[in-house]
Amino acid sequence: ANRVLNLSFLKPVLRSRILSPGFFSATEKMSNVGKFLDTAPSLPAAGKTVAVLADTAAACFSGVERPPTPEDMKRFRKSFTGQPGKRIQHWGTENDGVPRPGDFIYGVKGEKGHKVGDLMGGHLEASTMQAYQQMRAEMVYDSGKKEPLGRGITRNYNYPDAIKNDADFRFGITGTGDTEPAITAVFPPDAPSLSSTEEHLKMYKKSHGSYEPGEQRKRDYTWDKIGGGIDPGQHVFGATAEIDYRNGVAKAINSDLEYDSKVRPTEFVPKNVADFRKVRADELGTTRNLGLGQHSLPDDHVYGISSKRFNDWGAKECLQGNYTPDEQQPDPDLGRSLRRGCAPEDVLRSGRTFGVPCVRQDIKPPKLPSVADSKNYGNEPGAKVLLYPQPFAVRGVYEEDFLAVHPKKELREITMAAGVCETEDHFESLYRMAQEAFGMTDDEPMSVDAIRQALYAEVQQRVPT
Repeated sequence: ANRVLNLSFLKPVLRSRILSPGFFSATEKMSNVGKFLDTAPSLPAAGKTVAVLADTAAACFSGVERPPTPEDMKRFRKSFTGQPGKRIQHWGTENDGVPRPGDFIYGVKGEKGHKVGDLMGGHLEASTMQAYQQMRAEMVYDSGKKEPLGRGITRNYNYPDAIKNDADFRFGITGTGDTEPAITAVFPPDAPSLSSTEEHLKMYKKSHGSYEPGEQRKRDYTWDKIGGGIDPGQHVFGATAEIDYRNGVAKAINSDLEYDSKVRPTEFVPKNVADFRKVRADELGTTRNLGLGQHSLPDDHVYGISSKRFNDWGAKECLQGNYTPDEQQPDPDLGRSLRRGCAPEDVLRSGRTFGVPCVRQDIKPPKLPSVADSKNYGNEPGAKVLLYPQPFAVRGVYEEDFLAVHPKKELREITMAAGVCETEDHFESLYRMAQEAFGMTDDEPMSVDAIRQALYAEVQQRVPT
């Protein structure tokens, strides 16, 4: 017999969400309607079918409107906390009351009319005694004497009465009144130090080597006294080769090229000269002879001590592994005890495995699961369920819930609230179709999946073949 959805074990919030309108979308219809002839309409179809109203372009572009996020879960989503123009705050304080009014501003409101001088000099004007105390405190600093703030340095000069009594007296000579930039006054263009003559340039060339860009150096040689006179503009220094000598660089590197046979002829030299050259000279491709005598060593002999003195693992073994077949075998004490005397001899020799399995299928799971219970009773979802979840698993409803059975009254409430049946007459029609299809009586409970199969059959009858 079919089982139908029983939601009594769920929380009231989750149960109300499942029973809310729109959970079973009215657009869920058979996508293969009219494409084949059902020879056994009384039997339910095997497998699962992605249900749409019609495979048309309009249906593909319109789509189904996504259900809105519940108000009690909005504050946990990033799309809500990251809205433009919204102040970011922790989701735990989203529903808290406003601690301050909306026009609250931190800080103290300043009074208009305060000038920079008043703020720099203090809020209150200093009295005569405070000014005197400040002056006495500044007199101990040398900078206060030599560099007073806001006035010139006082040198205690005793000026004549004519200068003291004349308030407009100024030191120096009054200028002509012409506008003259400061750079002209500091570096006048007609200064004698800036005018360089030909004699000055010659002196700088001789003392500092200050030649102009691209200028040829002249050392003032007396060319007329050399060989009856030499014109440096036409004369070429050096010797002219009397013979045509070519490949000079190659012959300098390889002296054998000097000979016509391209091989140096054999020369007889004293033996002590040859032995000295063999010891002192460096031969290409061989080690230098240090005069330690001849040793009968193989050609692949290497001096020194190997860094790998024992059968230690290197980087290759650490990455790829180098275990022998014996090392890859399980430990001898895996699943059985090697200690004699802790168990009878016949038990140790038998194939009995000690311990408990990781998945405790040997005991019954508790009726009320607890968070503190860390045992796995074999009823937990595997990796396949996590990779390929069921269509309504996000809402906490699984395939077993659709197959759970319900009485007729409770089944009517579920289908009416979910929008599967529009009216009570429509539910009665689907209920009778499900009874006829599965051979059930009025006293037997029915599942939500049976009502869905009846709805698919009804839609198939409406579509013309």
